[in-house]
Amino acid sequence: MKKKLLLFLLFHLLFGFSLSSKNLPGDEKLNYLNFKLIPESISLDTVKKQIKKSKFLRNLKISAVLPSPLTAAGSLCGDGINPVQVNISAFGVNGNEIIEWFTSQSSVIPIYTGNIYSPNISATRTYYVQSRLGGDISIRVPVVASVYIVPPAVTLTVSPANNVSSPLCLGTTVTFTATGGGDLFEFSVDGVVKQGMSTNTTYVTNTLTDGQVVRVRTRYAVNFDGNVTEKAWGTGALEDNFLSAPLSASANTGYINSLKISPAEDKLTFGITGKVLSNRRILLFLDTKSGGFNISNYGDELGSIPVVNAFNYFNNSPSTFDSYFQADYCLAIGTDLGENNYSADIIELRTGLSIKTNIGIVATGSPSSVMGVDKNNSGVKDYNLGFEVEILKSLIGYTTGDIKFFAMTIADQDETNYSVTNSFLSPERASNLDYGNGAIDFNSKDSNPVVVASSALTPCYAEANITMSYVENPTIATVGADQSKCVLTSDPLGGNTPLAGVGSWSKKSGPGEVNFSDVASGTSTARVTEEGIYVFTWTISNGQCTPSSSDISVEYNITLPPSVDSVVQPNCINNTGSVVLNNLPSLGTWTITPSLGSPVSGSGSSYEFNDLVPETTYTFTVTGLNNCPSVPSAAVIINAVPLPPVVPSTASVVQPTCATPSGSISITTQSGVEYSLDGTTYQSSNTFSGLTPNNYTLYVRNTADNTCATPSSTVITINAVPLPPVVPTTASVVQPTCATPSGSISITTQSGVEYSLDGTTYQSSNTFSGLTPNNYTLYVRNTADNTCVTPSSTVITINAVPLPPVVPTTASVVQPTCATPSGSISITTQSGVEYSLDGTTYQSSNTFSGLTPNNYTLYVRNTADNTCVTPSSTVIMINAVPLPPVVPTTASVVQPTCATPSGSIFITTQSGVEYSLDGTTYQSSNTFSGLAPNNYTLYVR
Repeated sequence: MKKKLLLFLLFHLLFGFSLSSKNLPGDEKLNYLNFKLIPESISLDTVKKQIKKSKFLRNLKISAVLPSPLTAAGSLCGDGINPVQVNISAFGVNGNEIIEWFTSQSSVIPIYTGNIYSPNISATRTYYVQSRLGGDISIRVPVVASVYIVPPAVTLTVSPANNVSSPLCLGTTVTFTATGGGDLFEFSVDGVVKQGMSTNTTYVTNTLTDGQVVRVRTRYAVNFDGNVTEKAWGTGALEDNFLSAPLSASANTGYINSLKISPAEDKLTFGITGKVLSNRRILLFLDTKSGGFNISNYGDELGSIPVVNAFNYFNNSPSTFDSYFQADYCLAIGTDLGENNYSADIIELRTGLSIKTNIGIVATGSPSSVMGVDKNNSGVKDYNLGFEVEILKSLIGYTTGDIKFFAMTIADQDETNYSVTNSFLSPERASNLDYGNGAIDFNSKDSNPVVVASSALTPCYAEANITMSYVENPTIATVGADQSKCVLTSDPLGGNTPLAGVGSWSKKSGPGEVNFSDVASGTSTARVTEEGIYVFTWTISNGQCTPSSSDISVEYNITLPPSVDSVVQPNCINNTGSVVLNNLPSLGTWTITPSLGSPVSGSGSSYEFNDLVPETTYTFTVTGLNNCPSVPSAAVIINAVPLPPVVPSTASVVQPTCATPSGSISITTQSGVEYSLDGTTYQSSNTFSGLTPNNYTLYVRNTADNTCATPSSTVITINAVPLPPVVPTTASVVQPTCATPSGSISITTQSGVEYSLDGTTYQSSNTFSGLTPNNYTLYVRNTADNTCVTPSSTVITINAVPLPPVVPTTASVVQPTCATPSGSISITTQSGVEYSLDGTTYQSSNTFSGLTPNNYTLYVRNTADNTCVTPSSTVIMINAVPLPPVVPTTASVVQPTCATPSGSIFITTQSGVEYSLDGTTYQSSNTFSGLAPNNYTLYVR
């Protein structure tokens, strides 16, 4: 050991590196590489390199000159059908190597290059990894990517049902039942196992508390029958002999085909397929923790009989394991000479004496609880039959990290006749010869220790859980003392306040209904609808716990309060009140107690209380035979003695009129009174109408007390109905004229009246002017009573305004002549007019003669209205009297001739004249021809 320690320190000084674990993708943890550095690995690598090189020349195998990589296996749970990604890893010791992964020890082309390989697999596979640096390589390390089968989903139920709204009671026995899942079931509470893995699918307990989580987890189990085929073994062997060379002669009766591991919580079950006959033994070396033996220079085991010869013989010529393997324990399986009983032992490798622990001794078909054997393995390709051994993890020193195993068979008949066969895991691929009993350096052999993931040592579980809801047992219920009450409401019932649970009152018995003031409070009172004896129960409940209850008895003896039948209030005559009370106890003697005054005792169902003080509120209680006073009666209010009203006065008096031939009186209002004019008939209104002329006394009376009446000190007189005026007549009527186009009416005057022409608008003057043409009715109205109106019997007409004559025109004008030296004008006649030429002097004739030469304006005037005058728009001229022509003379005379038998006369011309020869016939020409012989007088005109 000292040598090992010194070389170990030297190795670290030379290589100067350290290893640490880290998390890898896919939840695989490289948390324990289990790489044990020993001094022999330094020197033996060179040896192995040379040996491997020679083997390469022989067998075309790759040379190994580098240290093997540091590895971490991987494992996942799956269904065995769908692929899962399992992460396995390897890292070169020097840090700069290329890492290559292979499907077998003999394959040439790597399937992956890199530190972390993540194959998608549905079944367990073993991969082989090596380091490469330039042309140098390491040995290949078998690294297992395992897939274990997770059981079907498990369902966990509990009875009685777990109900958050109605929790179970502490101490309730509950049964948990798992449905589905695998073969074994484990029940835990808050992570503490209460019922270990077993086939029992139920768990019964009464010790749970509120909020605890009950969990079931289930996994597959191994049936110890030597048939390594259950689902608990996962989806394939961790390593097998698939590439094994033919078995040596010694191995034909002792060989190993494959290895599986079925993990449990604190145990591992090793499933080894193969055969072991007498004088043969399987040795499964395990590297489970730090330290250990890289060389089989451990001490013998000298424990119980039989001694494990193969284990003790293997250290006679110490062999060297692969550099990355340091054995800590050995599982040895062997049989007796008759091959009837098989034994399994775990041996802890130690310097000095190694320690053996026997696992069991069984026969085929007679397994123990930790071991099963089927010795009938059919050959090297039979991967089902063999040995099943369950071992505590603690017995092989396992706590964490990956483990490595190295398995072989040994012929161990005696110490001088033993041999390591060629049956290994992983297998010897080339030689069919035994390895012999000399020292073996396995670094140069095909067989290599296999690396298994730490996660493969934990079972695949299906899990379910239930969080439990519990409450404590309810507080023991208590109540107050029994009660006797004179009212229908009890005193507080005295239920205790629960420390656990909630309380509730209920009626257990009693003749009527009950109403609790607070059904959930212990101090509740109970009001009932009928008197009698009642039992009330105070029950404290908590979830599904058995409730606790306690009863209280309450006797209700009720005297009903007296009812108020009638109340007489004080008045102006009697200044005290009284009340009649009914509903008094019909049996025996009662006592009525007023709230003011002395009690009165008597019998009968009614009683009248007199002499009650004004301005006081009374209540009355009555006590009967049961000595229970009633509750107070309804309040009786005795009013104050009413005050008489004040002396009434008039608010207003309305006298009779011609329109309303009756009067009315309004009395000044007072509050709380009614009114009268005769002291007998009263009304609420203060106004009296329809009154005949008379003298009236006013009365007011208190409505609350009709004995309180007050008369007025004086009478109010309603006068006689007034007389209307006499029928009006006209004093004068002035019609409209052209000068004054409106009329006027004067009504004959009367005293004490006013006048109107429309019955609406009245005036004090009897004269109405500015009247438009219309028919008018005359009205006179009494000034003392405007309803006294008298109209005229006939209408007075104001005529239409007269029309002025039309503009006068001349009918004819006669100018002055020499014969008549004055002119005349005739105006066109109009009816109803007279005529004038100066606007002053008018005549009925339309002709004006003897007019001197002048300019004249024509006027016509309405004979009915001399203000209606119309002048002509132009003047008419009477010319001056004309002058006579000068005496005519002949200008020439032409006498008849034979040729012209008539003569002609030419009168000397004058202006403005015409000419004649007979004074009758005039012409404008001054020449007269064709004259017969005669005497002619010349005329000018």
